Formats: sequence, structure tokens, C-alpha cells
Amino acid sequence: MMSYEEFTKKEAALESAPQAEREAFYAEILEKETAKTDVRMMAYFHAALLHYREGDFRAAREILEPFVIDYQSYAYRPEIIACFNLMGVAVYCERSYALARFYIHEGLKIARENHETSRYSYEYNNLAVTYLAQHEYEKALEAIREAERHLPDSDREMHAYIYRNLSEICCHLDRLDEAQAALTRCVEEYDGRTLLPDDILLVEMLLYYKLGDAEHYEKCRAEVWQKLPAMHAAEFGNTANNLFACEMDAENYPQVERILAAMDDYLVRNPQEITIGVQTQEKYHAYAKARGDRDGMLAALEKKEKYNAQLLAHAEEVRVRDVDRYLRMGQKLQQALANEASANHTKTRFLANMSHDIRTPINGILGMLTIVDTCRDNKDKMDDCLAKIDVSAKHLLSLVNDVLDMTKLERDTFTLESKPFNLDRVCIEAAEIVCFQAESAGLHVEEEHPDVRNVNLLGSELYLKKILLNLFSNCIKYNKPGGAIYTRMRELEHTDDTVTYEFFIRDTGVGMTQDFIDNHLFEAFTQGDNAARSQYGGTGLGMSIVAQLVKKMNGTIQVESTVGEGSSFTVVLPFAIDHDPPAVAEKAPPAGDLRGKRLLVVEDNELNMEIAEFMLKSTGAEVVPVFDGESAVKAYAQAAPGTYQAILMDLMMPVMDGYAATRAIRSSGRPDAGTIPIIAMSANAYAEDVQKCLDTGMNAHISKPLYKDVMLETIERFV
Repeated sequence: MMSYEEFTKKEAALESAPQAEREAFYAEILEKETAKTDVRMMAYFHAALLHYREGDFRAAREILEPFVIDYQSYAYRPEIIACFNLMGVAVYCERSYALARFYIHEGLKIARENHETSRYSYEYNNLAVTYLAQHEYEKALEAIREAERHLPDSDREMHAYIYRNLSEICCHLDRLDEAQAALTRCVEEYDGRTLLPDDILLVEMLLYYKLGDAEHYEKCRAEVWQKLPAMHAAEFGNTANNLFACEMDAENYPQVERILAAMDDYLVRNPQEITIGVQTQEKYHAYAKARGDRDGMLAALEKKEKYNAQLLAHAEEVRVRDVDRYLRMGQKLQQALANEASANHTKTRFLANMSHDIRTPINGILGMLTIVDTCRDNKDKMDDCLAKIDVSAKHLLSLVNDVLDMTKLERDTFTLESKPFNLDRVCIEAAEIVCFQAESAGLHVEEEHPDVRNVNLLGSELYLKKILLNLFSNCIKYNKPGGAIYTRMRELEHTDDTVTYEFFIRDTGVGMTQDFIDNHLFEAFTQGDNAARSQYGGTGLGMSIVAQLVKKMNGTIQVESTVGEGSSFTVVLPFAIDHDPPAVAEKAPPAGDLRGKRLLVVEDNELNMEIAEFMLKSTGAEVVPVFDGESAVKAYAQAAPGTYQAILMDLMMPVMDGYAATRAIRSSGRPDAGTIPIIAMSANAYAEDVQKCLDTGMNAHISKPLYKDVMLETIERFV
């Protein structure tokens, strides 16, 4: 294994070597250095940087993707932030601006978590650039002002870049005095660096035009024209846009035609740059409209539609390619498949199935909402529609949960909780659900659960219940009309500290072939055939989840089946005995009265905020809403101790996430900093997610989607 010192020396020695030699060096490290070390991290970064500097942005992105997906497995280094930043910039150069912002925000989040203040200007500057590319100038200005605010903490080399971008943004907003001042600062900070002259030139051209300085504008324009052919697509598009806007505004139509011709030439040389094609035809349309040329307008629209069709086809191609890659890298859903071709087939089938299965409940929800809108005076019809919306929403949630469960189980970081639980209670709760579902399906259920000595156990109640319910669901789903389900639980063996149980479930359903059991039953996304999938629904993940959970719990599962007669499942699981079970207290329903309580609710999603506010205000609580972690810390700091009785904290937020906000509150030194209840609200609901919240200093965790009773019960424990 190469040390970090050896890596840096070797890299320095290769600084002037041909690119191929440097690529080979990094590739060898990524192939051989499989441990998640600093060396492997730096190999990812520098290999991607090589391709980025050569203008191969896709290659840079694909090199970095495995790292950014799995970066939490590496020890922290500031270079992690640089990796996310490079990823964002590479994606920006591919003109995927929203995705670029996602990576940049992630880098900013990591920087804030680790107090890397020197990185703030980089990240905010790059955010501004993505907004600038989409002509969202107000948002761009907000971001670049944040970058400017953090300049004292940043590397000196960033100053010129930030003032350059500030100048261009102010130009577009016609804030010309600010644009001039920023450009002056840019030139002062420039200090001869080689990466900036062209960028400065473009801003100078735009500013001179806005100021009406024709002489200097034409001089800059001539220089820009010389550099235009060598620009990469993002630079070319931005430059052409600025040139076109200036000349159209001046009604200098010969220059407009020259720009359009240059864009046509660029497309001849780079036919893959479909977005440039769309932009070109938009400009042809604007030019024809200005001249009153209806034929020209129609021709431009027709060509634009052709480019848009290509763009959609390309987007679909990229989506399929990227989904396949993400599934292999991030989720590893098809580890058991013998070869990549088979894996791709299964994943493609799953995506097609999920598209159908997700659309079905969504269609039900939207359809019922349409009916509700036209039947507001019919209470019975309204109630019926709302009940069906509830069913569809819960079905949609179950589909998502199946995929998330499978994803989590495939990760090495999966944590199996070990908590006290009562086996009798688990069986009773599962039986209630099963009997209701079976009765609705016209099935008969027979239970044989003899008395067992050890019912107070240590383990995962949640996942035991999930195993049982998935098996029961399978037996209900694939049963015959008027069929039956037989279930038995028995204690196989025990010691002073452990006990082993057998859970047996048999149905009278359609059955399975031995080949299907041996080769496909526990394979992710698999059902007997397409007809079965259409008839019975589901993701095809249930049995794979069962098999993975049984394995994680050190158990076994056996399956026997006869086609046309039914199937039986035998699960054997060991548990630790709980010798000191908690006292069973009668669980009182939440009082639902929070009158006189002021709650600080932190949630970046407006719809989720509205839901939480409604639920809480209906109990009499006073709600103070804020929309990011930084605002939450400020609201808490500015209020007197005791102002808030609790804080409900979302986790995934821009600017500052819930974890960082909680740490900031807990370390603030205020009298109530250590005692004010902080309750997480998150869709991250696995055992390790909950534990991370508790380790951060939160008091409890509420899973999304929010259920009023659960939320009130949790809050009432602390206020």
C-alpha cells in the first residue's frame, strides 16, 4: 500500500509527464489500492482533474462518481470538498445546472460541517455561475455576494474570479456602477494569472456596450471573435448569448447574422452539442421576429423542435446510462447476477416496472383530486375520494420503502438494531394486519402459536415484523380465491442467554417451480413472470428483502413449493434473551393539547412546513417557521432563553443542515443550550440515521411522512 508521502512525491515527479502516463498512474492506484485511504481519494481527484482540464467533462464526472457516492467511508480531508466542487463544475460544463448546484451545495455542507471557511467563496462563486448560465441574475447576485462576504477567509486567487463574475451579473441587472467597481477590483486582484484574461475580456465587452462606449466595445468584440472558435460549449454559449444580445439591442443586423453564422459553424464542428443547436434556433427566431420575417420564424421553430427531439432522445439515453451506473455503484442491487448483461436486463426491467407501478397510485391520487374538486358539496363522495387517496399514497410509500430497504441492505453500512421487544406483541400486531388483509382477500387464516417460555428478547422488532409481513403478503398476494394461510411459531432451542425460534407459513396458492426457487426467488426485482407482476403488483423486492434481513439476523430460510398447490416458508432466527425487560406501561394516546407552547420548526420544503404547521397549530401550539439551519441558529440565539419549548429540526437543508444547526445550538453556551428539546424530522428513518441524530445531540426522531399522533406523542414526551 502506497503512503501519502510516496504518492505526493510520485505525483510531483510526473507533473510534466504526458497525460497518458499520469492517467496510467492514477488508474493503477484505483485498481490496486482498494482500501479507502487518502491516496485513493487523491487519485480520484487528480485523475478527474486531468480529464476536466482536457475538456472531457463526462470522463471527469464518471471518475469522481464512485467517490462522491461513498465519500463518507473516507477519513475527512479538505480535498473531499474539492472533489464535490470539481464534480459540480464538470456537470456545469455539461450544462446540467440543477445537478451542478446539488454537488456544489453538498461540498458547501461538508465545508460548513468541518469549518473549512476558506472554501465558502469557492462554492458560492460556483453557485452564482450556474444561476448566471440560466439567466437567473437575482439568484446569481445573491450567491456572488455571499462569495464576496467570505473573501477574507478565502485564498487570494479567488478574489479576481469573484469580482469578475460580480461585474457580469451586475451588467445584466443594469447596475452599471457596481459592475464598474467590481471589474476594477477584478483587475486589481488579477495579478497576471493566466486563467482570467479571456473571462475579463467578455465582461469588459458587455460593460462597454452597456455604458455606450462604442470604441472600446468594438475593440473587445474583435478580440472575443478571435477566441470564439476555441471555446468549449458552456463558454461559447455564454459568449454568443452576450454578443447576440448586444447586437440585437443595437439593431446591428450584419453582426447578428455573423453571430448566427458562427453558431452554425460551431454546430458543424460539434454536432453533439445539441443545446447549442436549440440556442441557435432561438436566436434565429428572435432575429426573424425583429425583422417581421414570419417564414424565418416558422423555419426556426421547426428546426428548434428537431433539436429538442434530439435533446430528449439524448436525455433519455443519458438517463438510462446513468441509472444503470448509479445502481451498480451506489446500490449494488444486482451482486448475485453472473454477468453485466444479465444485470442490465434486470435493471431495465425494474425501471420499466417501477415507472408503471409508481404512476398507478399517482394517477389514482391525481384522479381522485380531480373528482374532489368537482364534488365539494357531496360529503360522502368527498370522504370516499379521500379514503382512496390515502390508500394510493400509502401504496406509493410502500413501493418507495421497498426500494430504500433494498438499497440500505445492500450497503456495508447497514446497522441492525438490538433493542428490547416482546415477541408476543410482535406476533399479535402482525396477525392483526394479516387477518385484515386476508379477510379482505377472502382468505382463511389458521394460527398455531403454542406458549413459549422466552418472549422478552433483544433484537430488531422492526425487521422481524418486516420479515413476517413480507412473507404473509406474498402468501396473500399469490393465493387462490377462497384459499387459506397456515402459520405456526415454535421455540426450537434455548440456552441461558439465547433462544431460537422457527416461523412457519404455508399458503394454498399458485406455487412456484423449483428452478424459480433456486435461481430467482430471492433475486431483486423478480416475480414469476410479467403476467404475475401485472396481476399481483409490487416491486419484486419483497423476498429479496426477506432473504437479506434473515441473513443479517444470522438466521436461515427454507422454501418448499408445488405448482398449483401452494408454498411454505420456514424461517429460523436466533435472539438474545432480555433478562431485564422494561416494565410494560399502558400507552396513553397523545393529549393533543400544546396550548401555550412555542415551537421553532425548521423545514426547507414549503409544503412540508405547511403540513407541520397545520398539525401543530390545530393543537394550540404557536409555530415559528424558519427554512434552513442557519436561520434556525439565528432565531434561537436572538430569542431569550425559554422562548421556545422545543425545536423540530429537518435534516437535509441548504446553507446549514440539521446536524450542524443542532451542534451549533448545543455548543452556544446559552443557559438552555443543553436542555431545549431538539426533535429531528426526516425521511431518513433507519436505525443508523436515528442514532446519528441522537449522537449529534437531538432528543428524538420523527420519520416522514408525518403522522399527527406520532408527532404529538413525541413532542409531549419533552414539553
